[in-house]
Amino acid sequence: MASAIGLRGYLVTAHKKGDRAILSFSDNGFNIKPPKFFTNFVAGHASVVQNDEKERSWYFEERENNGVGNSKGYTHYGTFGFESNFVDSKTKTKNYRRKVDDIEEIPLFYEYWRPEKADFCFAAFQSFQGRSCIKLVMDQAQDEFAALNPGYILKFQKLLPSEGSSLYSKAPVRRLRLIKRNAPQDVTDRFLGRRVPDKVNFEISMSTNRNKILGSFGEVTGALRKNDAGLVLHDGIEFSEVYADVKIGGKYRPVGVFGSDSNAGVIDITEDIVRGADGHPTYGSLTAQCDKILSDFFKIISNK
Repeated sequence: MASAIGLRGYLVTAHKKGDRAILSFSDNGFNIKPPKFFTNFVAGHASVVQNDEKERSWYFEERENNGVGNSKGYTHYGTFGFESNFVDSKTKTKNYRRKVDDIEEIPLFYEYWRPEKADFCFAAFQSFQGRSCIKLVMDQAQDEFAALNPGYILKFQKLLPSEGSSLYSKAPVRRLRLIKRNAPQDVTDRFLGRRVPDKVNFEISMSTNRNKILGSFGEVTGALRKNDAGLVLHDGIEFSEVYADVKIGGKYRPVGVFGSDSNAGVIDITEDIVRGADGHPTYGSLTAQCDKILSDFFKIISNK
């Protein structure tokens, strides 16, 4: 899913250090309350935050702000620290030689949303071709919140972890895909009866007829068997990636169930966005999908 556009969703809560109990956002113990903190956090990182050790950078470009603690826009994620050539894909001519200190930036959508009077908020972060700056941003937010509020912490809980025991454990699943990239010769020999000159990507897909389901997200993921190496095992073949089509925000969307950190727990919205001339999703199409997904998160949490 190298070209996939994904969203990760998180539930953000505040706690006393070492205590699992969720605190009210209006708790008098805070020097700065969480909604105000997020407003200041976005505004305070509108210029580049550079991590020389990781050779990464990021900063916020806020597009919308409709109340304290609410914000939408882009996180501009940059990479640097190595040279490379920029080549025209059509003419194959070299356009530019990237220098070590050049930063390549890509815009990644973000949203912080606090439902009215709620003692939690949601955070959503986009990934592009598997690239994301989520950990950099979350680590910075948690460090700064703890420094401003000694004895208190922010917790980011992934709402779609790679196992079925999540917010969507009871959600219906319509399709399951098992993927093995660069499959070895014995796999291709077994199914094609001959040797293939190049390695292939091998995929097994299980789906249902219209209006039928394979089971709940928890049931389907719970039935997956893993070997000692932690890979999903099916019919003697090891699969490194698993995706399930789960009903989220009114429609079935592919979700990374198992795989690398860049895929697991990611909601694939590739088919639902519109790409601009620059190859990136348009802001309007991203906000439309994110609003549907976050609203669905809130609906499920509110009904529990």
